[in-house]
Amino acid sequence: MLESATGMTKAPRSKLYRELMQNRGDTDIITYGRQIWSANSTEDEQEAVIIEDEESQLETQINDDNCSTLNAILYGSPGTGKTYSTINHALKIIEPEFYEQHKHDREALKNQFDKQLKANRIGFVTFHQSFSYEDFIEGLRANSDNLGQLTYQIEDGIFKRMCNAAKAKPQLSLSQKRVDIAGKKIWKMSLGNTLGDEGGIYHQCIENNYVLLGYGKNIDFTSCNTRKDVINKYRSENVNIREDKESTDYGVTSVFHFKSEMNIGDLIVISDGNQKFRAIAEVTSDYEYDPYAIENGHYAQKRRVIWHRVYEYSLPAEELFDRSISQMTLYRLRTPTINLDKLQHLLKGNELATKKVIVEPGYQFKGYKVQAITDEEIMIIKPNGSHLPISRSIVHELLNLVRQKIITIKDIADKKVFDRVHIPLEKYLINGYPNVLAPLVEGIINYGIANEVTSNSEKRVLIIDEINRGNIANIFGELITLIEPSKRAGGKESLTVKLPYSKEPFSVPSNLYIIGTMNTADKSLAQLDIALRRRFKFIEMMPDYTVLKDIKVDEINISKMLETINKRIELLYDREHTIGHSFLLPLKTESTIEKLAEIFELEIIPLLEEYFFEDWERVSQVLGDHLKPNKSDLRFINEKFSEEEIELLLGDELDKHGIQRFERNNKALSQPQAYIGIYNPNAETTE
Repeated sequence: MLESATGMTKAPRSKLYRELMQNRGDTDIITYGRQIWSANSTEDEQEAVIIEDEESQLETQINDDNCSTLNAILYGSPGTGKTYSTINHALKIIEPEFYEQHKHDREALKNQFDKQLKANRIGFVTFHQSFSYEDFIEGLRANSDNLGQLTYQIEDGIFKRMCNAAKAKPQLSLSQKRVDIAGKKIWKMSLGNTLGDEGGIYHQCIENNYVLLGYGKNIDFTSCNTRKDVINKYRSENVNIREDKESTDYGVTSVFHFKSEMNIGDLIVISDGNQKFRAIAEVTSDYEYDPYAIENGHYAQKRRVIWHRVYEYSLPAEELFDRSISQMTLYRLRTPTINLDKLQHLLKGNELATKKVIVEPGYQFKGYKVQAITDEEIMIIKPNGSHLPISRSIVHELLNLVRQKIITIKDIADKKVFDRVHIPLEKYLINGYPNVLAPLVEGIINYGIANEVTSNSEKRVLIIDEINRGNIANIFGELITLIEPSKRAGGKESLTVKLPYSKEPFSVPSNLYIIGTMNTADKSLAQLDIALRRRFKFIEMMPDYTVLKDIKVDEINISKMLETINKRIELLYDREHTIGHSFLLPLKTESTIEKLAEIFELEIIPLLEEYFFEDWERVSQVLGDHLKPNKSDLRFINEKFSEEEIELLLGDELDKHGIQRFERNNKALSQPQAYIGIYNPNAETTE
C-alpha cells in the first residue's frame, strides 16, 4: 500500500513514510490515514475495517456506559467545583426523580445529600498519602474489653462496609412485608460467639424460628417473674450469686430481661460482633425452657420469633445505629443509640412483595411453569413436562435492553433482537425460545422476580475525594480488579477474592457507584496510576466563566478577568493549572472591592506563587503587570530595584539578566483599575 500511495516502487520503507508525511500538509494524521487507506485499499478490505470499527465502537460505547454508571472521576484544576458537583452526581444516581425536581435548589440538594450520607447510602472519604489498605478495606485494630485487656479485632474499612451494605439482602421472600415499629420495644441480642465455635447457633435459630439465650445454664425459669425470683432460682440450683452483686450480676439481668421484660411483639436486632448486625426478628411467644435445643444445654432459654429480615451479608452498624453498640448479649435499645427512622426504613417492605403475582417458583405463563430460580438459571417446566434451563445472564441482558427501550418485548417474540442491537449472546438461544423468553421477561418487568424482591437493590455511592493523592496500589490492593463492571458480582466475569485478614470471600456489588475527584494541579492524568485510569471514566471540570458573568465589582468584569488570567496560565504553564471559578463565587453575595482584594491576597496570588515556584516575574505576567508602567500603583507585583540601583550595587560590567527581585504591591489590591488592567491594560487611568 505504501508503494501505491506514493507512486514509488523500489524505495526503502523509511523513505516511503517520509514521502507520505511530506504530502500530508495541514491534514490531521487520523484523517490523512483514512484518506490513504480509502484511496489504496480494496473494497473487501474497507468493508472488513468498517465492520471491525463498528464492533469496536459498540464495545467502547458499552464499556463507557458501564464506567459512567459505576466508576467516574471528576478531574480539573483547583476551584472548578469537583467536590461541589459530587452532590449532584450522587443524587442523580440514587434519587434521580428528586434531583430532577430540585436540581436548581442547592439547599434542597445539600439537605438530601446530608440525609443520604447519614443513612449510609452515600459514603465519603478523602485519600491522602498515609491512607492504607487497612483504612479502606479491613485491618486489625487494638481495643480493650470490659476487663481492660488489650485485644485485636478485625475492623472493616469504609469500602468494605459500603460493599456489604450494598449487597446485603434479606434471604426470606416473606420477610419483605412492612413492619410498623411504633410502640414496640427493641432489643439487641447476640446469638453465639461469632469468633468462636458457636457460629452454628445463629443458623440453627434462623432455621427453626427462635432465639436462644446463652445465660441461665440448664435451669427452668418458667415460674420466675421478678429479678429476685431469678436470683432465688439460681441459688436453688447451686449457682452462687453474691449478695453485693445481686443488682449488677449480668447472668441475672439477661435472664430477667429475656423472661419477664421481653414481650410478644417486641423487635430483636441480632448483632454480628459490635460493628455489624445480621437479622431483625419479632417475638411471637412467651418464654420457653428447652434443655434439648443445644446438646450441652447451655442455650436452654428460648423465645419463638418470626424473622422479618435475615441478611445474606451483615450490614454495617451505621445502617441502624447512631452510636456504638455493646458486646453484651442482651439489652434494650433506646434512642439515640438506635435510629428509629433507619429501623423503619429497613422494615418498610417492598411494593413488589405486596403484589399478588410474582415471578417465583410456581409462576405460570403460556403453558410454562417456573420450577426453580437460582443465581445462575431459571428452571422452566415445558407443557410436555420436560425441563428447560434459562440462563440468568441472558434474561438479565434482555431485561436491561427492554428497560432502556433499545428493544421491545415484541422484538423478542418476533426474533428481531439482533436486528436492533449487537449483543454478545448466542443468537440461536435468543431466537430459539421466543415463546418462553418474551413472556418471561415481560412478567419480570411487570411483577419482579423472587430474589429481586428480597434483594436490597438500593443504589449506593462512595465518593473518594482527592483520589489521586493516595497510593492506589497500597489502598486497593488486590481489589482494584474487582471494581470493573464485568468483574463485579453478577457480571459476566465476576470475581471473588479471599481477604487477607478476615479470610472472608469478597466481591464488589454492581449497585455500588464510585465517584472520585482529582486535582490536576497536584497530578496530571498522565501521571495517574494506569490501573486506575483504565477502570474509570474521566469527566473534565474546567472553569465555568458563565457563573461569574453577572458579578460586577466597581465596573470590573470578573468573568473576563478570570478568563484572561487562565489564558495566560495556559500559555506560560498548562491548562491543568488554571484557576477555578469557585474562588470568586463569594463575590456573588459580597460584591465589594474589599472582598475581591481579600480573595487575591489570600488565595489567588499565593496559588500563582505556588504554581510558578516563586517565580514572581511569571506571576506578574499572568496578572498583566508587564503591560502596565513600571512602578505603577496598579501593578500587583513590582520590580524591587531600578536599573540604576542594580548598577550602583553591582556595577555596570556584571550580567544583570535574571537577578531582579520583586515585591507585592498591596496598594493595587484596593484599586479597581488594577483588576481591569488584567484583561484591558489600555483602560487604565493615567497616574
